[in-house]
Parts: sequence; structure tokens; C-alpha cells
Amino acid sequence: MIQKQELMICRYFKVAHRDMVFLKFILEAYEGMNVMSTVDNKAGIIRIAIMPGFVVDMDGLLAELGRQVTLEPAEWHDGLCTFEV
Repeated sequence: MIQKQELMICRYFKVAHRDMVFLKFILEAYEGMNVMSTVDNKAGIIRIAIMPGFVVDMDGLLAELGRQVTLEPAEWHDGLCTFEV
């Protein structure tokens, strides 16, 4: 089986520590669409890696979540946004 790499889209946000568990819980419910990771716990920076094909859906979900908690866009470069299929 030949594998190819597809780019995941990564969104980085600064969030309050108290909101990290809430976001993780909600985003895990959308299994297969995204992966949330903490990239800088001290600064409260999270990465949401969105799987190919789900960008529009996840952007809608993130907009709705942004009405409930503060999701401040953040800059971060770690080169981890690739996905093997």
C-alpha cells in the first residue's frame, strides 16, 4: 500500500487554563476530525490539528466555541501538521 502525506491544517490559540479541559472534552467528541494538543502549557497555547476534509466543519465549531470561551489566535511553528494516509 502506497502512503501519501496530506497536510493537516493547524490552528493555534491562547486559552485560559480553566478552559483547556472543556475544549479537549468537546473536541474529542468530534473523533477523527481533529486532534487538540497543548504546545505551551505555561503560556496556555493549544494546537488544533484539523484532518483533511474537515476544515470548514471545524472552523464552524471553533467559531461557536469562541462564543463560549476565549480562543485568541496565536502564532506557533512546529512543523507537525502532516498526516499519513
